[in-house]
Amino acid sequence: MNHALQGGRKASLFLPLLRAAALLCIPSIFAAAPARGAVPMSGFNPALLAGHKDGAFLEASAFAADTVLPVMSIIDDSWRGRFTPKEHNLADLYWYAGSGVVARQWRVAAFNRGELFVDSNRDSIEFIYSVKKKLDLATGRRYQADIRMRGWTASGVEVSRGASLDSVLPGLSAGLTLRVMTPHYLQYGSMSGAVTATGSKSYDYDLYLDYAYGHNILYRVDDETLGWGYGYSADLGASYRRGGWHGELLVRDLAGTLMWDSVPYTKAYAVNPTSTTAPNGYQDFTPSISGYEGKKSLRQTIPVKTDLSLGYDYGSLSAGGTCIFVQGRPRTWLSADYRFTGVDLSLAYNIDYAAFSLAVASHGFKVGATLSDSNPRDARALGAELSYLYSW
Repeated sequence: MNHALQGGRKASLFLPLLRAAALLCIPSIFAAAPARGAVPMSGFNPALLAGHKDGAFLEASAFAADTVLPVMSIIDDSWRGRFTPKEHNLADLYWYAGSGVVARQWRVAAFNRGELFVDSNRDSIEFIYSVKKKLDLATGRRYQADIRMRGWTASGVEVSRGASLDSVLPGLSAGLTLRVMTPHYLQYGSMSGAVTATGSKSYDYDLYLDYAYGHNILYRVDDETLGWGYGYSADLGASYRRGGWHGELLVRDLAGTLMWDSVPYTKAYAVNPTSTTAPNGYQDFTPSISGYEGKKSLRQTIPVKTDLSLGYDYGSLSAGGTCIFVQGRPRTWLSADYRFTGVDLSLAYNIDYAAFSLAVASHGFKVGATLSDSNPRDARALGAELSYLYSW
């Protein structure tokens, strides 16, 4: 049963909400997650099963990026590095790990995957950064807070089928993937409201929280037990080749839904009626939170992702671009591929994160890495992929 919330909680409630990306990044980057598409964050296009070799495969890939600061500085909470806030700021985390078989234009795979997308406005990021770095606030400035987060992890099975449509249009193929899954974890919520600087190191806030979670990163909760859940989604893909030109369209997670029978949930307002002064000069607040906290059933929507690719082959060299739309916002990659005898070398560049991705494939193996800086600690984008296909 839901119950009313009253009493003190730790100050700066919405600071940890952005850091949830870090909590999910740690297991995903270092525990690996598969090489599914031509560039990081892209998906497997079932249309490519038309003419695909039969075999068994293993694959794992992970990608994490942030437009404001280096990824590792958010994970370790140092907030070091060049600070570049924009009107709209992104933090992306995406991973997939799976294995299965491909036979007669069918593909069956068992998988574990997860994703986290954090959107925040400039005011939110600038305020958080000022507090983290102990900078003076502009007295009287009103920061409009707006942070949204959509994240989950799940395991399941997916079945794909591809087919040639040469009889309709030479060079055209299409495919469909259907998947079912069991979710394990979620971070699903938003924080909105206003923070007003009352001095160089003091502020008032009035915030609204709507938050479902597998682990509450804002304040301590005694019962964080997640109930049972199930999920499903579908991918629809198409591929077309004519002469040296080739294009692909993939719409992922159509009708994507996770149904939870019971999740911890908070819906509340937070204001700061009392304060004390910390040694660093900033005020620490004991906020008053009023609202409801308890368990509820939840229908969690998985964001639809659309991959658009266009390229041209000239002998052993290929060049092109891929645009991945997530919640209506693009992530753009430019790519080139060169084929030696028995070796395929791929290079891609991401415009949004200024990141390079390099991959080498040979004899069924593929290894790749993504970095936006030669020093991983300064990189705003980090990624890795590993896959193997045993053909028969």
